[in-house]
Amino acid sequence: MSSTLCTRLVIGPNASLSTLQACLFMGLLGTVSLAIGGFFAVRGFWPILPFAGLELAAVAAALVHALRRNAYREVVSFEAATISIAVGMAGRGAGAKVVLARSGTRVLVEAGPYRNSPTRLRLSCGGQTVELGHCLTDAERERIAVRMRELIHPGWRAAPKRQTAPVESWLQI
Repeated sequence: MSSTLCTRLVIGPNASLSTLQACLFMGLLGTVSLAIGGFFAVRGFWPILPFAGLELAAVAAALVHALRRNAYREVVSFEAATISIAVGMAGRGAGAKVVLARSGTRVLVEAGPYRNSPTRLRLSCGGQTVELGHCLTDAERERIAVRMRELIHPGWRAAPKRQTAPVESWLQI
């Protein structure tokens, strides 16, 4: 029985808000907002309550949207001869899966279509291209591209960054 070494990279958004925290925030905000709206309603300014309710509905919709986006995952599995990419939501399984040949796969970091667009991280093999890292920053895409190149071609290493000498050391007066 031979065991194959499999490395798996899981790419997901930097989601620091849990469901419990979102519920506590919504409860606290609702209590404060409705207390202030109730105070003014008792004083005769009743139109404040519908707007407070509308505001709470908008915040709740934004929280639900943020929590759903936090579940997004891209799983890249490096096996002996293949690279498997599964994209989907955590807890719901993969929505799409792509398998690429490991030996012919290239890792590309390309500039976006416009000057201020984020970079694009792509895996390309035999005319098939898969874009990864939608939820990453440009610096994170660069770091993960270096790691993927190391995993695909184990002998590949990124060139070390050259240290430039301080101006005082080479400028002798």
